[in-house]
Amino acid sequence: MTLDDSAFLKKEGVYDHLGKIVSRVIAEKPKDAYALVEVLSRLVKEPAAVPGAAEVTEEEVAALAEHVKKARLLDKVPATEDKEPIPVPCAVPDFVEEAEMFSWAGVGLGEAESYKIMCSMRNMATKVEGYSKIRFWGKVMGCDADYYVAEAARDGGGDADDGEDMDPPGSGVNAFTYFVTTDLTGAWVKLPDTKTRDIVASRAIKRIVRGKPQARVITHPFFDGKEEVLLRAMIARITADCTLCIKGVLMREDPEEPTSAIVDNTDFVMPTPAALLSKDAWMHMAPHILNNGRTAHKDLPEEEEDLAAFKAVKEERENDPPKDVLRGLNEDGLSWVVKQAGDTSMYKNTIDGKVTSNAVTYVRSLSWPGAVCVAQKGSYANLYVGYGTKTGDPDFFPPAPPDVQDEPDDPGEAEEPQGEEVEAAAGDGEE
Repeated sequence: MTLDDSAFLKKEGVYDHLGKIVSRVIAEKPKDAYALVEVLSRLVKEPAAVPGAAEVTEEEVAALAEHVKKARLLDKVPATEDKEPIPVPCAVPDFVEEAEMFSWAGVGLGEAESYKIMCSMRNMATKVEGYSKIRFWGKVMGCDADYYVAEAARDGGGDADDGEDMDPPGSGVNAFTYFVTTDLTGAWVKLPDTKTRDIVASRAIKRIVRGKPQARVITHPFFDGKEEVLLRAMIARITADCTLCIKGVLMREDPEEPTSAIVDNTDFVMPTPAALLSKDAWMHMAPHILNNGRTAHKDLPEEEEDLAAFKAVKEERENDPPKDVLRGLNEDGLSWVVKQAGDTSMYKNTIDGKVTSNAVTYVRSLSWPGAVCVAQKGSYANLYVGYGTKTGDPDFFPPAPPDVQDEPDDPGEAEEPQGEEVEAAAGDGEE
């Protein structure tokens, strides 16, 4: 190589390029550097693209600053202006502890989000009155935002709205009050009580929510109500079908009377993990919703006063008989799967002699994807994380009809042989 060649290679940057290749080989230490010379040379020639910094508007900066300010206040203990702690007026279960059980079932929201949920519900409990317990019901995912749902047990009941066909507040599908929010650092919004027509209409459609309570519900068939009404009907249906407990936890106050009050069973003993693997070991704890959108049929009118109404109500009762609240999983017509996770060994306590297990048993609904009930030791919990749609429901929209086919080509008119022309043709054939 002459001096001129060396000067040309240096001018063109070949020496620098080779130096970068050697530096990359030293840094990455490939097994066969000789075979990768072309690859390394191409990687050196194509530097990593540096994305340009996106322009941030003043509105985005202000919104982020406001969110950070709210997030800092989220985990602080609620206090008055004099910095005195505000006692929480109702029971609020520790969702972080329950989230540990749900994680064994493959369902959860992560440690950070679970802690935010617990803090947000605690703060909300100090601002509402008239409730004895508030628990985290679940999360309904939407297109633009997700709904966090809290279930609140009322201290008492109430009367239904005048002229409305619905279960009175505090009973049936309105036994609980539900609050939702799309931002755990923001305010919780109370959903209205659901009506029978809303539940019946929600069964005829299949729609993913948007995350905007006041948004219109554009679907077919038509739904008369905003998204908060549809969401409340979804929650009522999921609660009725997927709220479970271990069989024997609850019982009738009078076992001989099927309509007596439901109370806790003080003599309940937790079954073994092997026994919990059977669907017979689980039961529902929420009223079943009938086809008419109620949890109980209307009172049977007097036959002498209104014969037509009497026959209609009687026929409705025969076609859709009510189900017991404490019904088994084999009686609900839904699909379930029972599994177990964790250590299934049995351990004996040397102090009191009781035998316990750390296994987590969970029941997952196949009819409502996202609904799960978990049990460990002496506790159980229910959670829903999904899109609020049921398996086998109607399509989102009816399919469009197929395209109209084109008319076939007209071959034109053809002469039809008749009479003498036919005989002439036959005579020519004989000759």
